[in-house]
Amino acid sequence: MKKKFYLNNFKTQWIKYDDYQINIDNNGNEYIVPNKDSNYTIYNPFEVSDKLLFDLIDLGDEALKKDSDKNIIKKKILLFARNYGLLGLISSSVYNRNIIGEEKVLFTENNIITKEKLMDTSEYMSLFTPFALEGDIYTRTFDDHLTVFKAEDSPKFYGKRPLILDVVFSKFYAEQLNWIIEFAKNISIHLNQLIIYKNISLTEPVTIMAGKFKAEKIGFTISMFDKPEINWEFDSLESTIETIYAFALTDESFILTRCEYCKKAFVAKSEREKYCSPSCRNCINVIKSRNKKKLIKDLNENETAEKNKLTKNDIGEVKGVKNMKIDEKKKEAIYEYKERKTTGGVYKITNIVNDKSLIRCEIDLKSMENRFNFSVSTGSCVNIKIQKDWKEFGAKAFKFEILEEIEMENDMSIIDFKKELKTFEEKYISEINKENLY
Repeated sequence: MKKKFYLNNFKTQWIKYDDYQINIDNNGNEYIVPNKDSNYTIYNPFEVSDKLLFDLIDLGDEALKKDSDKNIIKKKILLFARNYGLLGLISSSVYNRNIIGEEKVLFTENNIITKEKLMDTSEYMSLFTPFALEGDIYTRTFDDHLTVFKAEDSPKFYGKRPLILDVVFSKFYAEQLNWIIEFAKNISIHLNQLIIYKNISLTEPVTIMAGKFKAEKIGFTISMFDKPEINWEFDSLESTIETIYAFALTDESFILTRCEYCKKAFVAKSEREKYCSPSCRNCINVIKSRNKKKLIKDLNENETAEKNKLTKNDIGEVKGVKNMKIDEKKKEAIYEYKERKTTGGVYKITNIVNDKSLIRCEIDLKSMENRFNFSVSTGSCVNIKIQKDWKEFGAKAFKFEILEEIEMENDMSIIDFKKELKTFEEKYISEINKENLY
């Protein structure tokens, strides 16, 4: 069961359109922009915080590959935009909170737009509206206030949020593919750095994300309906993602890491969890098994080759060589047994008809899963607690899933390991209503 993270007490608003396209400007730069006939949706990015972050990291991982396919990257960017909208880089890349109405923009350090420090506002705005015609989008003073006029139906935000967001939420607003790719790559690289730092002994704190939160540009309020909530007034989706990422890294109830098999980012249940899914864990086990069989095959082939080299004069030495080979294999088997890690954990058998579950711990999870599958195939019940429903609903009404895998420490006894597993079992049982337990 994949663990997810949600920042349920946070809220903000962002815009996404249901269709985007890739256009090329006069300088050959590729941009992504909403289609003219597309419709917008206002949503809360924090409600999809886990998927939003993982989709961005997946895009960054693809872009970081040496043999990355540009067409795959473009498809991922289009899908990302449909799901979450554009990043709002026009606002997050400069120190100015209110760009509209100012003569110059001052760029933030290490921004992904340009290496320049200053730029005329009109020139800067044109970078993000390369396909807008005269009269499509413009500003005008009305009753001593600046207002953005747009020749289309798109949302307007009033109040404390900067006026530039009215441009960001327009169908004429566009962002270069290279900018989006660079941001995604930065997040992926940060995660890789974090994992490296976790595996070494640091002697002092290391900063891997500097200067991302700018209090002068990002505000929040606290609202109360059924519970208190923080309503963020972010200047961009980029800032929203960086905030989600920061909370995901620092919240002790989440462990953001990468799968040791497929290398995808996921939230682990504990430091011991190494794989994002049972499928990846099984793939690793298959690879280990194949490597072991290949090693044994190679040893046998080498032994046969050595025997074929023997002459009649060497025949007296054959028995000694054979006995040495047997001793070596015994030592190898003993060594493999001692080095083999004991992996237990907690599993759940769920009745998908009435949603009742049986939660238990087991020293050998793989054997338990095999016993369950065998019971399903033969119709015999795997546990007396569920026997009544097993007979009533049938074996196909039950599913098996691993809740947590735990590796036994080298200095731990079996008795202590069982006690530890029991603690995890009780933790998972406490999280479910008693009415839904067998």
